[in-house]
Amino acid sequence: MKPITYKAKLLINFTLIFVVFAVVLVLFQQRRETTYRRELLETRLRTYADLTAAEAQLTSDTGQTVSGTDSLVRQSLLATLPGDLRLTIISRQGKVIFESDAKASRQTEDHAGRPEVKRAVTKTEGSDIRHSESTGVTYFYFAKNYGGFIVRVALPYDDTVQNFMKADNIFLWFVLLIFPVVLVILIRLSDRFGKAIASLRHFIDSAERGLVDYDHISFPHSELGDVGRKVTHCYRRLEETGRQIAAERERLIRHFHYFEEGIAIFSADRQKMYANPRFLQYVNTILDRPTANLNAIWTAEEMKPAVEFLDITEKQQTTADVPYFKFNITTGGNWFAVQLLVYRDATFEMTIADVTRTEKNKLLKQQMSNNITHELRTPVSSIRGYLETLTDCPGLSEAKKQYFIQKAHSQVVRLTDLIRDVALITKTEEAPETLPKERLDVSAVVADIFEELQQPLHDAHMTAVNAVPKGTMVTGNYSLLYSIFRNLTENSLRYAGENTRLVAECYNDDGEYAYFLFYDTGVGVPEEHLKRLFERFYRVTEGRTRDCGGTGLGLSIVRNAVAFHSGTITVRNRKEGGLEFLFTLKK
Repeated sequence: MKPITYKAKLLINFTLIFVVFAVVLVLFQQRRETTYRRELLETRLRTYADLTAAEAQLTSDTGQTVSGTDSLVRQSLLATLPGDLRLTIISRQGKVIFESDAKASRQTEDHAGRPEVKRAVTKTEGSDIRHSESTGVTYFYFAKNYGGFIVRVALPYDDTVQNFMKADNIFLWFVLLIFPVVLVILIRLSDRFGKAIASLRHFIDSAERGLVDYDHISFPHSELGDVGRKVTHCYRRLEETGRQIAAERERLIRHFHYFEEGIAIFSADRQKMYANPRFLQYVNTILDRPTANLNAIWTAEEMKPAVEFLDITEKQQTTADVPYFKFNITTGGNWFAVQLLVYRDATFEMTIADVTRTEKNKLLKQQMSNNITHELRTPVSSIRGYLETLTDCPGLSEAKKQYFIQKAHSQVVRLTDLIRDVALITKTEEAPETLPKERLDVSAVVADIFEELQQPLHDAHMTAVNAVPKGTMVTGNYSLLYSIFRNLTENSLRYAGENTRLVAECYNDDGEYAYFLFYDTGVGVPEEHLKRLFERFYRVTEGRTRDCGGTGLGLSIVRNAVAFHSGTITVRNRKEGGLEFLFTLKK
């Protein structure tokens, strides 16, 4: 069923209002006309009553009583009155003194109960239309009180009187005649209003769907049309402002997303509204157990100062200044600066910055030259010593010569590995754009490494577990991705100890970053060494010996390779024992 348009509704309502108004006006006019005609008839009858009372008073003044006026009234007055007029004189007690109608004169009952007589006694005058039982005729009665007596006159309520009493229908015909004109006017008014309302409704429907075509929206030149144009103008400005706000919000979110620090925005009830990947990474470094649920930070012991500050802020409910709080967290050899800003609507912002990087960079620069010199001096000095021994002692046995040659060869291999690792680090830092990228399955890379190192793992009685889900894809360089898990595995092989487990897993994936955890169940590392594990040439073993092998650049390569993939990496001791690395790789 097609819905009724606003124009039709408006026309129907206007028409109903006019019809009701016209009916009420016609009824009121007819009632007024009837009342007016009744008053005219009463005025006429009042005149007859006044004449009768004057004649009766004159007769009384000549010495006759009112009761003796019968013959005089009949002779002098009745001749001047209409022939069908009935005249009655009644005492105040209701007794009939005179009756002009012969039939009614025989009725001697009390007339005090007649409606017109009762009104004349109480209100001076009274009238009534009723049927006379004495004459059998319906009369229009009028009675007037003259002090000592009451004069009642009556006209038969015949067709003539009834027609006179009826209201004139001229006004009704006038209303019926003007109705078409008013209807045309109402149609024009409803059309103007209907067009404006229809345009507004079309605009609102289009606005709800987000498909407003401002070039094809028009309003009539009326007051309502002006309102519609102002509404569309304000909505257009509001829409443009909304687009600008959305663009600014997108820029702000993008800025937060690639912000060097971890940043998150929370609602008044401490629910996460936004958090960038770095914030999640830092939080999982701080917490005892990695998690994708940021609500876990409110139960962590490290975040207790933040919880206390927020509790105090909620109690104060301050609006004068923006509450600000900052504190530091130390965990796993890393220092984090945590900052909170509470806004006036009780939402707040939390930022986490890794403040250990600056200090590490300073220390790295200070030690770089010494480390390179020290690391290169050892294999070069060994090679020189072995060669000089072979040159200066030509009488050595073949077995001794072979021994020195093998020793020199091992130092050359060591020197080659060292140069290779330094070159790889240099390339990732100074020319990363030259390294090719491709889509890689991290689970497959880890599986290849564990298979290649199966024999060393078996010899060390270690178990390797690949918990990275198949199909965990990242875009990166195969050699660098391979070096990450290879160096981490070899690091555990050298230092974790026998009868331990290695585990590689991906514990979170937010669509842009994959979050990885690599740990062993070995002996771990003293806390004072954790913050320096990624330094070049740094070794935990006392005396910086090389009994365990390696170039001392493995974890430094891991850090650079993670950074190449737009990620970050941290290290800490596990509470259950062993060492664990947490890092991200951009997908």
